[in-house]
Amino acid sequence: MSVNMPATPVIPPVFTEVPSANGDSQTPATNLKQWWQAVPDPTLQTLIEQGLRQNADIRVALARIKEARAVITQAESALYPTLKGFGATGHIKPEDLQGLGMNATPVAPGMVIPPIPQLINNPPSTDMNVFGVAAAWEIDVFGARRSDADAARQVALAYEEKLHGTQLMVVGDIANNYIEARSIEHRLRLLQRSLEIATQLRSYAQGRFDAGQATRFDIDRASSQIDALAAMQAPLNALLKTRLRRLAVLTSQSPDVPLTLPAPTASAPADASVIPVQLPIVLPSDVLEQRPDVRGSANQVRALAAQLGSAKADLLPRFYLGFLAGEGRVELGSLAPSTGRFTAWGAGVQLPIFEGGRIRANIRAADARLEAAGLQYEQIVMHALEDVENAYAIRHSLDARTTLLASALGNATEGARHSQHLYEEGRSVLAPALEAQLLALQREDELVQAQTARALSTVMLYKATGGGWQNASL
Repeated sequence: MSVNMPATPVIPPVFTEVPSANGDSQTPATNLKQWWQAVPDPTLQTLIEQGLRQNADIRVALARIKEARAVITQAESALYPTLKGFGATGHIKPEDLQGLGMNATPVAPGMVIPPIPQLINNPPSTDMNVFGVAAAWEIDVFGARRSDADAARQVALAYEEKLHGTQLMVVGDIANNYIEARSIEHRLRLLQRSLEIATQLRSYAQGRFDAGQATRFDIDRASSQIDALAAMQAPLNALLKTRLRRLAVLTSQSPDVPLTLPAPTASAPADASVIPVQLPIVLPSDVLEQRPDVRGSANQVRALAAQLGSAKADLLPRFYLGFLAGEGRVELGSLAPSTGRFTAWGAGVQLPIFEGGRIRANIRAADARLEAAGLQYEQIVMHALEDVENAYAIRHSLDARTTLLASALGNATEGARHSQHLYEEGRSVLAPALEAQLLALQREDELVQAQTARALSTVMLYKATGGGWQNASL
């Protein structure tokens, strides 16, 4: 039975924050399917593949799909005739019949011995053996059972989309934690270099103070800078351990076993630079086709529409066909045993006349669930488009910040080089050269953080666009 589907929300033709195809950092029509395989970092690829195989959330989602597919088989079985075999054997003693009157005596589930009238004086012992087959079929004239099967299939598809959504989140979480872990390692190396230079600067200030060429303030300032830098080590180390533990859990490893990452190499720098700078250009229609949550919500709407159709069919007659065939043997005391075969067939109809408003109330409830699902689908679509717009906007802002910080680092590095050159020529003291080096390291740390944020925003964009997961079919 057909029902009216909720209207699809109006979507814009393009994203307002989408980059220009002529920009230096963009490329059109990027294929996002398994985007991590294009990242030149074998460690990240290995972690993601391991997570997709072993992550507990993914295994739970797979189990839900198995359950949903079993429900499909259960629902589709109602479309076909059922065939059952039956058999029973029993023995009744005369004293067991006292007080039974015309009641039947059960000997097996669904099988009873017919009542023996009390008019029979001194009934003999009775043995009975019977077996046969029974077939029944509900003719799905108005599509109620087909609607139930359609609903089960759509629910199973929705569970598949939940699996795809879980895979999408696991891949994104592994990439995010890996990028942050590598960024922290980089920042710790910069921090160690800064501490070495700051210590050298304090030693230089102490020497000049001992020679009467500097004040105590110069020593205190250098000591304060060392303390401030040293105070950053513990939080960064703790944050690094947190990211490594999270990577262990995401890949189904014990968090109490430290996860170690291989050292960076020239071919695999293992920092934010491995994430492609180029942005994919997608259309809103692409996002709706790729996002698992959008597709899963659409499947839920279709499932509830099918359930509404099934509920409406309860107002209409149901038609049945049945067939029964068997053979039995009855022995009554000393009488000769009686053996015979029996067959029966027939057709039936069931028509609801008075249900106390149950059927119509069920229809109203199903219609309300469908309406709510349609509104939820519209909300999910809007959130999906919002996620992409926000991801593009954040990435644009981080592109601008990264460009400016890269320029600042270049200027600071050049300034440190000139200051060191002046010191080596004897035209300046060592302190300005060391301070210029510290400033350059500070600018490099800021750039690393900006590059990390840009890489994380790129992963966020991949997740917002759906990551390229394809539709599944049952």
